[in-house]
Amino acid sequence: MQEEDGGASMSMLTPRGMGGQYKITGKLYPRMTRRRRRMPVVIAIVVGLVVLATAGWGVYHFTSDEKDAKAAACPTAPPVAPPTTAAPLPEAATITVNVYNATKRAGLAKSVSETLKTRGFVIGKVTNDPLNQPIAASAEIRHGFPGATPAKVVAAQVAGSTDKEDQRTDGSVDLVIGDGWKDLSTPEAVAAILSPPPPPPAPSTAPTC
Repeated sequence: MQEEDGGASMSMLTPRGMGGQYKITGKLYPRMTRRRRRMPVVIAIVVGLVVLATAGWGVYHFTSDEKDAKAAACPTAPPVAPPTTAAPLPEAATITVNVYNATKRAGLAKSVSETLKTRGFVIGKVTNDPLNQPIAASAEIRHGFPGATPAKVVAAQVAGSTDKEDQRTDGSVDLVIGDGWKDLSTPEAVAAILSPPPPPPAPSTAPTC
């Protein structure tokens, strides 16, 4: 097929959109692929992800190191056991007291036993000291191992008394009047001695740093 004058018309084999500027001769024709920019975009995205991951890793390790440093500088305080309270002392009504007189002053054992009875004690033997030993103190409190705690209650009745443990197996207590005897302590003084002290304040477990 021939072209029109001036080359105004296109060949039937001319690709669409070429405006008649190119013609196909033989088996060859111009390639029409566009430049594609997908590869640079993909590379930019990958680089951005790598940068973000690196920054996140750095922030995580920085904060972890800072927390570890604070924990090392201010260790957690160990748990504190609650304050212990002493066992309550027995009541006077549960204590049997033997009152002995080791002095040459007659009638002391009887008068002292009567006063102790008004204070609630159970009175056992009232007589002269069976051991017949001189006692320089105001009184000697004798007891066996089972009577160690009751003896504290009896000793509070006499200022300046001494303590002596023997081999008895019951909880009875002997109050042996000595040469330094003056009188029984007042009920107020006894109460002050036997009153339990207030519990200590619980130590704080909060860290100081």
